[in-house]
Amino acid sequence: MRLYAEQLQDNLKAGLKPCYLVFGDEPLQKQECLDAIRQAAAAQGYTERHSYTLDDNPEWQQIEASCHAMSLFTSRQIIELELGEKLPRDWAEKCQSLANALHPDLLLILFGPRLSAAQTKAKWFDNLSRQGVYIPINFPDSRFFPRWMQQRAQLNGLKLQPDAVQFMCHAFEGNLLGAAQELEKLALLNLSQPLGLLQLQENVTRQNHFTPFQFIDTLLDGKVNRAQRMLLQLRGEGVEAGMLAWALARELEQLLMLRLACDHGQALGPLLEKARVWSSRQALYQQALQRLTTERLHQLIAVTVQLDRAIRRFETEEAWLLLQSLSLGFRHDAALKLVSA
Repeated sequence: MRLYAEQLQDNLKAGLKPCYLVFGDEPLQKQECLDAIRQAAAAQGYTERHSYTLDDNPEWQQIEASCHAMSLFTSRQIIELELGEKLPRDWAEKCQSLANALHPDLLLILFGPRLSAAQTKAKWFDNLSRQGVYIPINFPDSRFFPRWMQQRAQLNGLKLQPDAVQFMCHAFEGNLLGAAQELEKLALLNLSQPLGLLQLQENVTRQNHFTPFQFIDTLLDGKVNRAQRMLLQLRGEGVEAGMLAWALARELEQLLMLRLACDHGQALGPLLEKARVWSSRQALYQQALQRLTTERLHQLIAVTVQLDRAIRRFETEEAWLLLQSLSLGFRHDAALKLVSA
């Protein structure tokens, strides 16, 4: 079963599942989901918790011993496994053993960073998600962020005017933890409500944060002006131009492959599945391919070649200018400006 973070509380009221898989890169929602599961488990008699980090040398013997010990005693227990970016070599085999060991007095919680498309299609994931609940933790889409902000404000007893909601969304985009903490602080100030733009400007420190992945998705969505703001902030936060160049080049090669296949009459849906594009990103790819012609994609890839050359020569300013030009190029009517070699 797959649930979104905001659906978890209602699902827990119906009873605990044997296991929960909580994966994603947004720290606030991830921590709140884990806390909600633990609280629901404590209310149902799960009094002991064993936590393990699965690094290069997992404590498999200790983990397996905990599983077997649970069947000998009446107390209910939780086993939590924190996974990293790279799974242990024997993960598939050990995970199957854990799945077989599940019983009513054992609750298994797995959590870690965002899973790749290949990992969500693996046998171990399919087996556990069928027995339990998978909760992907993502940053709210920009379209739904104002709703999240309103709901979070209400949880803190705050009412925000429409312009105040927009200000908070711009001030904390990509930083839900910062937004939650700031709303808690505002609640303590006892300001007159509903809060307006002027009050927030006087009392709020902007803490927006973006990831390279959000930057890429914004370009696919065609929101190039927003992407320009994100690019400036990423540079200010010390993100390397080379990292962004690599990600853009990979994305453009994927887009060109899909564009050429579509030009030859192939259906986009099966192509996206074959390319293992996340279902949550398929609409972004469809929008991008509607805007970007084969000619435009060739032009953008030509800019990435020049960008790679600038990075190899340590020409930092030129590299960032080319990244700006690339960003603008994701809008179909934008003229591409290349930097002279």
